[in-house]
Amino acid sequence: MTLIEHLTVVEETRSSINQRHDLIDVMFLIISAIMAGAEGWRDIETYGDAKASWLKQYRGFEHGIPRRHTIARILRTVVAESLLEALMSWVNPRSQQ
Repeated sequence: MTLIEHLTVVEETRSSINQRHDLIDVMFLIISAIMAGAEGWRDIETYGDAKASWLKQYRGFEHGIPRRHTIARILRTVVAESLLEALMSWVNPRSQQ
């Protein structure tokens, strides 16, 4: 399974009216940026802007790359256990057996 497929299990607590940016898009952006060396919200936003065309090859980003404050706000709504489960199953597929 791909990272994106694993991210489908991540749960969030945003209300439906606050879901302009797709959760999987944002999680993919955050993980990609961190893997490339990003160390904070500004770095993640900068990475997203610089790599937007590459990111859009894998995800829709229908409303563009979110700003750093939006990224932080969305990440605060993620249910930590579900994100941990997704990442653990991605890096160690045998953990699902």
